[in-house]
Amino acid sequence: MGSLSGHTALVTGGTRGIGKAIAARLALGGANVAIVSRCTDGRPVVAELERLGVRAVAVNADVSDPDAVRRMVDTVREALGPIDILVNNAAIADSGYRNAWELTAESWDRMLSVNLSGVQYCCAAFLPQMLAKGWGRIVNIASTSGISGGTSGAHYAASKGGVIALSKALSRELAPRGITVNVVAPSKIDTEMFRQAVGESERKDTIRSIPVGRLGRPEEVAEAVAYFAAEEAGYTTGQVLVVSGGY
Repeated sequence: MGSLSGHTALVTGGTRGIGKAIAARLALGGANVAIVSRCTDGRPVVAELERLGVRAVAVNADVSDPDAVRRMVDTVREALGPIDILVNNAAIADSGYRNAWELTAESWDRMLSVNLSGVQYCCAAFLPQMLAKGWGRIVNIASTSGISGGTSGAHYAASKGGVIALSKALSRELAPRGITVNVVAPSKIDTEMFRQAVGESERKDTIRSIPVGRLGRPEEVAEAVAYFAAEEAGYTTGQVLVVSGGY
């Protein structure tokens, strides 16, 4: 894996779970890293990243609010300089989902505003910096639910399927400008969000259904992101890499 020294990354949802692992992996590669969360104190994660020898900053912002995203751009640029690696990881789930016909408009709108619109807002806000440089890497975190429909709800599947379609469209527009756009689609990763969504019995049933016989680790998703972020991945764009243990 090539070095990421000289690059600056931003990871939304970067204070826990998959996002935290991604931030650490990019820092290990030498990238300076900004982490974004809606309300979590990111200072402990910043301290961990700085111990890896890079500069880091934490920003609180709601990615579903385009004005907040624009303010975030200015804050991060002042702290770390231009961003040339963007990882859109922030997402929400709905543990109370029952079925599509009882889904409220409020639940539908909130899911898509964070999981899909937030990706577009962040891409639009940070792309001018990449376009000015003539180089960039965008990695969007989707889910196998966006491919298969999954089991997390129609609104969640729609939002993640939208991320895949958006990424493919962006990849075609941006390839001539030196910017790649790719997707990592995890499934059944052992995170706090996953543990909150399922009980112990369902967790065991899920593990039995995974061919490799275990849940995935956030660090395994982070390795996929690191590949797409690398200099050496410049000929790979518009792709979806599934990290699911064969699920």
